[in-house]
Amino acid sequence: MNLFNNKIELLNRNEAIVYNSNGNEALKEAYTRLKDNILYYCIDGKKKVIQIESSVNGEAKTTTLANVAVALGLSGKKVCAIDLDFRKARLHRSFNIENVDGVSEYMVDKIGKDKLYKETAYKNVTVINRGGEIPNASVILTSDKMKQFFDELRQEFDFILVDCPPVLLISDYIHISRLTDGVLFLVAYGKTKKKQVSEAISQLKMNNVEMIGAAFTFYDPKKSNSYYEYSSYNYYGYKEKEKQHNK
Repeated sequence: MNLFNNKIELLNRNEAIVYNSNGNEALKEAYTRLKDNILYYCIDGKKKVIQIESSVNGEAKTTTLANVAVALGLSGKKVCAIDLDFRKARLHRSFNIENVDGVSEYMVDKIGKDKLYKETAYKNVTVINRGGEIPNASVILTSDKMKQFFDELRQEFDFILVDCPPVLLISDYIHISRLTDGVLFLVAYGKTKKKQVSEAISQLKMNNVEMIGAAFTFYDPKKSNSYYEYSSYNYYGYKEKEKQHNK
């Protein structure tokens, strides 16, 4: 796995988009670095669909996805942000839209793409919200219609960023990974237990999920030399000398 080594300093657990606002320069720079890493990784144009994952709830998946989507859009890329968290939909909050007429409705032919695609206030960014709840999401995620839908998204957008439920809470990530090109894995700095990170990574690897990179969220610069940060690299398969080389 290629560790992006991004450190995102979030001050609270919300779904706010700060990238296109005044202030928060350090935070915006962190999202810029993450955006640039994604552009470099996907430079061949074949990797378009990125699954945003974490071990547990509260690691800023939705916040990170929304800000990276805006950053990519401002870079001239046509971006689709889609919510496939069928248990706890949040993406619509970040973009200040209602959670109606979403994936759930589209998959059962209640609406067409004209209602599914939500334009946003951010350049080049389209949102597809989850819509209503679905008791058995795996039926939809493994359907031929979902596969066809993602094939169509690949034709229409430069990047598709997928908001997903946490690895250790819901097994939907397995089905979603069959639709994506890889996972960007987030770790809440100093908050997520190392055991949780290790277990989540193991599950992703066990299911042959492509790991494209990782990033810390809730990064605290005052603890930047803590044992937690250095020891966490070992969970991604990096040895101490490799970490020093990449500084």
